[in-house]
Amino acid sequence: MCRTPRRHGFFHSIALLSLFLALIGTWGCTKSLRPERPRTTAQGVQFTVSAPGAKAVCLVGSFNGWVKHATPMTVVDGTVWSVVVPLKEGEYPFMYVIDEGQWITPPHADDFVTDGFGQTNGIVVVR
Repeated sequence: MCRTPRRHGFFHSIALLSLFLALIGTWGCTKSLRPERPRTTAQGVQFTVSAPGAKAVCLVGSFNGWVKHATPMTVVDGTVWSVVVPLKEGEYPFMYVIDEGQWITPPHADDFVTDGFGQTNGIVVVR
C-alpha cells in the first residue's frame, strides 16, 4: 500500500508556527512570576497568589495586625499578585483578602494552622 503525502493547509501551518514561536518565546523570556510559597529576597519576604478577576488583593497577617489595607498587593503577571514585606526572623500566620471581603487561605505556605474562627491560616517561617 502506498501512502500519499498528507498536505497541510494554510491554517494548520500557521498553528504549528504559532506553537513553535510560543515555545521559543518561553525559553528566551525572563522567568514569569508564579504563585508559590513565600520566599526570602534581599528586600524581605515575597508573597504571591493567583487571583483571576480580582480588582484588589491585600496580604493580612500577624505582622500587620490583620488590617485589610495595610499591605496591598500589586498585579504583576496577568492574574498573579505580589508584595514584598520586610519581616524579622519568626513564624507569622497570614491570609489573602480579595476585593475587600473574601478571606482566602494561602494555597502555598510553609505550614498551616486553624485560627479558631473556622478558617485556616498559612504560616510563613522567616530564618
